[in-house]
Amino acid sequence: MSSHPAEPHRAHDADSTATSARVARRFSPDGRLIGLDVARGIALLAMMVTHIFALGDEMGMPTWAAVFAGRASALFAVLAGCSLVLSTRSRMAVSGRLRDAAPSVLIRAAAIVLIGLCLGSISGLLAVILVNYGIMFALALFFLRLRAGALFAIAGVWMVVSPVVSMWVRSTFLLEPSYLPMGFFDFATPGTMLTDLFLTGYYPVLQWLSYILLGMAVAKLDIGRHLLALFTAGLGLFVVGRGASWILLNAFGGDAALVEVSQMWGTDLTAALFTGSYGVTPARSWWWLAIAGPHSGTPFDLLSTGGTAVMTIAACQAAAVLLGRQSWVLAPLSGPGSMPLSVYSAHVVLLEITRSQIVGDPLEESATTGEQTLEFVIHALTFVLLPLLWKAFVSSRGPLEGGMAGIIRVASPGPKRPASDLPGRG
Repeated sequence: MSSHPAEPHRAHDADSTATSARVARRFSPDGRLIGLDVARGIALLAMMVTHIFALGDEMGMPTWAAVFAGRASALFAVLAGCSLVLSTRSRMAVSGRLRDAAPSVLIRAAAIVLIGLCLGSISGLLAVILVNYGIMFALALFFLRLRAGALFAIAGVWMVVSPVVSMWVRSTFLLEPSYLPMGFFDFATPGTMLTDLFLTGYYPVLQWLSYILLGMAVAKLDIGRHLLALFTAGLGLFVVGRGASWILLNAFGGDAALVEVSQMWGTDLTAALFTGSYGVTPARSWWWLAIAGPHSGTPFDLLSTGGTAVMTIAACQAAAVLLGRQSWVLAPLSGPGSMPLSVYSAHVVLLEITRSQIVGDPLEESATTGEQTLEFVIHALTFVLLPLLWKAFVSSRGPLEGGMAGIIRVASPGPKRPASDLPGRG
């Protein structure tokens, strides 16, 4: 009996296996830190929770969604610092000179700022964070050559000192917070624009640079070999941040002082402690620096949320290491996490559409729990499924990430390796 009829089936099975293996490699490429992509995916979905669900109820008390307030964006920022180091590692390895990595970083920073300005000009619902990120990427160049130990030390000092500097400047010059999305129209008032970016806006660069520095320090390590140490360090930061804040508020009279100050000035103390200060604390009392509320930009907020971010990164990378070749099962998180700029930008645009269609005018009416849930499900499914399909059938890079990489390749090809470093030489 001839075996020829079975040969087409074997060929078909071989093709299917090869295709499956190719798709699996796209979801879990060799040499990539999948855990970081998973952590980015978690950060993106958690930010969507805070963008869509109410953080406080009718009585002003925090809802379940407030758990993610401040922590999601901090994780996103720490991961951005990781990406900055990892994206320049090959260029720095060739010559060790900062000038070889600087063009690619500055191009990336300029592109992020431009995208952020475009999104800020159309968004009326979110504090678009990309302009701040672009500025921080450019500033981080000054720290790119430092080793992990130095970066950890600088990040820790920055977390403690920068909020004090901000408080002193804002209280001395009577600077009030300004909570508006950063767009092209802000160039009409450059002084106000810079003040908002560095001191009084949603994500003030002065304090938030500490997250970038912390992420750079993490990426300078061999993450796979230091997972337990990273998790322990993150836990330590979290405990110090939350614990020291609790002691100052409850044992040293900070809570009573803030109750008096908030009543005098009409500040919502519960919101500041649990749902968010939108970037900075009021500058009318130094006791405000003792809180650890979301987006308060205090030392204890920065320490605790930075610690949570480091713990999350370590846990996600540990999961990827344990899964090994099966880490493709994490693709629903690592897929969107591998193209964060594309997913975040599309989420900002889609939110403008879904909010008006599902809720109506968000300034006149608040969304019901059902409406919030429906809107989140739409965003979550969209930004899990589309990245998976894109990676499976189009490219391992997201559309904005791929376009940016193409621009960098053309505008800044990078240094060539010396002949002695080429394979087969030396």
